Amino acid sequence: MSKEWIIDVLGDLRGFAQANAMPTLAAQLDESIMVAATEIAQTSPIKGWPNVAETGRCVGTPG
Repeated sequence: MSKEWIIDVLGDLRGFAQANAMPTLAAQLDESIMVAATEIAQTSPIKGWPNVAETGRCVGTPG
């Protein structure tokens, strides 16, 4: 199963926070979305690209 669903859930929560005058929570959820995306990218590389476990660096970084 794909892990990207968690980003959708966090985005829904962020939207709720924004719509209900919770700007600090919305900002924290923005950070959480970035963390989730980074960790997913490290473990689920784009087809044909190495992942961090194989190379020791993030997907798409040079050299």
